[in-house]
Amino acid sequence: MKNEKNLVNLVTQVSHEFRTPLNSIVGFSDMIRSEIHGSLPEKYTEYAKAIHESALFMLELVNEALNPINIDAVKIKYNPKKFDASEVISGIVEIVKPLAKKENVTISTNIDQVLLPVFLDKTSLKQIIFNLLSNAIKFSSSGGSIKISGNIEDSSLIVSVHDSGKGIGAYHNLNGGNGLGLFIVKYLLEQQSGKLEMKSKKNIGTKAMVTLPFNIKS
Repeated sequence: MKNEKNLVNLVTQVSHEFRTPLNSIVGFSDMIRSEIHGSLPEKYTEYAKAIHESALFMLELVNEALNPINIDAVKIKYNPKKFDASEVISGIVEIVKPLAKKENVTISTNIDQVLLPVFLDKTSLKQIIFNLLSNAIKFSSSGGSIKISGNIEDSSLIVSVHDSGKGIGAYHNLNGGNGLGLFIVKYLLEQQSGKLEMKSKKNIGTKAMVTLPFNIKS
């Protein structure tokens, strides 16, 4: 039983790490095959199309591995370290920008530079921010906007993602396809004594606010 849980834990963590670069590959390859920055030789556009389709297929397989039942079956081991939270947030924003551009959605940041350093699990924070931004992009309409902010308050990192999308109704199913990212965020936060608050108005937008305390026990 112990070995089985360790295997599930490993698959879950590896699946998380795959999703971030795969989404970036999907976004960049789509920009290349669409020849946004100028025409390319036909063979190169064919290569870009093949890369795009392969990345989408791989992403579908990875998402299948991220079954909430498997995630809930084990407790992920966290490894808190000191790092610059502002760099992590900015880094994830750069990764999702191609996806946002594809959907004609703009992303702006308001990160308090006092954020450095924090003492948290870096990988977990990346996953949380990536999933919140991915959801915000997914449920935003063309021409919409997303604002991500971060600051320190009462020994906790506060990160909020505010979109001008469809509203809370789009997030109602936390255990299924479209709500899987938010389910993962809630799970990761619960394991670290963190919390997620959401405020939303239909067809106006949603604000997701994460509070993550520093005093985490690994």
